[in-house]
Amino acid sequence: MNKNRKAYLLSIPLMLFAGLVSTPLMAAENWRTVSAETFSLLWKDLTYTRLQVDPQQALPTSGDILAPDYAKQIIIEYKVGVSAERFRSMTDKALTGAYSAAELAPAKADIALFSSWYKSVEKGQQYRLAWLPEQGLLLYLNEERLGAIRDPNAAALILSVWLGRAAVSESQRDTMLAAWRRAAADQ
Repeated sequence: MNKNRKAYLLSIPLMLFAGLVSTPLMAAENWRTVSAETFSLLWKDLTYTRLQVDPQQALPTSGDILAPDYAKQIIIEYKVGVSAERFRSMTDKALTGAYSAAELAPAKADIALFSSWYKSVEKGQQYRLAWLPEQGLLLYLNEERLGAIRDPNAAALILSVWLGRAAVSESQRDTMLAAWRRAAADQ
């Protein structure tokens, strides 16, 4: 067999493998940014946050961005360092302040698992939370996949820390949701 034919035959599985590996990244090309804001406390920038949705999907009939059949992702670039423990503490405080113990109980294990994935971040690093109905709630740090939560109810509770009633920053949540509603109206 000549060298070119061997190289060609070897390239086919490599191309197939590359296609399979890049599928989740290719899906990200369909995302549309509906909100992009720098959030500050007093005069200090804390985060640059983007809310993205797949523009090909129908809007949730409930009008709730946390609907389990509606894909969305939040990308948060940090302008300051934050410890993993601080992320865990903020998540726990936000959820326990917004929901009763009975509401949180069915998702307790998933919330604890999600919080265990947090790592400390330095200025310039980013977290990405993506809810894909077929895959679950995916957490990435600088494109390193940290884990996935499959249960849609647990995922909605976790995402409510940014987009729902447990929002750590109500002004950030309100800004992102208002921009999402404007973008939805323009569709």
